[in-house]
Amino acid sequence: MEKASENYDPQVLARISSLKISAMNLVDGLLTGQHRSRHKGSSVEFAEYKDYSPGDEIRHIDWKVAGKTDKYHVKQFEQSTNLKCTILLDASGSMAYPSPNDNKESKFDYACNLVAGLSYLFLKQFDAVGLTIFNDQVIQHIPPRSKASHLQHILHGLSNISVEGITRVDDVLAGLAERLQGRSMLILISDFLTRDQNIQKSLKLLSSRGLEVILFQVLHPDELNLPFEGDTVFESLEDDPMVGLDPADIREEYQKTIQDQIDQLRNTSNGLGIDYILMDTSTPLQQALSYYLLKRKSLIKP
Repeated sequence: MEKASENYDPQVLARISSLKISAMNLVDGLLTGQHRSRHKGSSVEFAEYKDYSPGDEIRHIDWKVAGKTDKYHVKQFEQSTNLKCTILLDASGSMAYPSPNDNKESKFDYACNLVAGLSYLFLKQFDAVGLTIFNDQVIQHIPPRSKASHLQHILHGLSNISVEGITRVDDVLAGLAERLQGRSMLILISDFLTRDQNIQKSLKLLSSRGLEVILFQVLHPDELNLPFEGDTVFESLEDDPMVGLDPADIREEYQKTIQDQIDQLRNTSNGLGIDYILMDTSTPLQQALSYYLLKRKSLIKP
């Protein structure tokens, strides 16, 4: 359970505010010129209670509860929607990698802005969205909701995470597959720098359960190109030993290996009907996401 003081940590609040501004700017930019409307035929369902405040509609007071407790509680409702999405975000140590040549934004920072933008987009369209953050296990799970205020819960979740530990994508996916319902969407955001051997098996399981799956692989240009010069000591952000070498000696082989891994994940995904998107953090997020959404218009409702 979160400590109450964490809700008022100035750094956390600043991070939440920054993410919200980034998400709004990103999505409003993507939606420029798009005609959007509410889902036709949508309905509302009970979500939770809140204490009565002046101005709340009296017709939503639960009088049975009031009779038992002498306190007034108002029923809150949210729209039932055709889409329920869970965003799965990798918070393992390798996601903390910042380049020495840019503004120190890490892959995790880039991924958080992607999560914030997608969440805002779904909620703006009255779809339900939730967030699960993991490394070798689930760190935090925020169930999907479609209320606009739910964005604050997601941004708070993003702002309280320490990026550390090793990646166990297959274990986490296997556990989630049992909980997620068919005709739901799962968006997985990770660098996929892992020794897991069962990712393909886990993706097949998700696909077989009728889930719509989208993979965003977030990589830094350094990881794609190995641009370093001279004798260099590489220190792992997870659990691998330090290695000292001259990158020029292995650059060509390294670039082929990382490209082979990307191609394998892309081919596996495409073979299962899963969307795969490589996100190079040197590419502005709005540009990268806009390119994908133009190809896949179902995430932007007409």
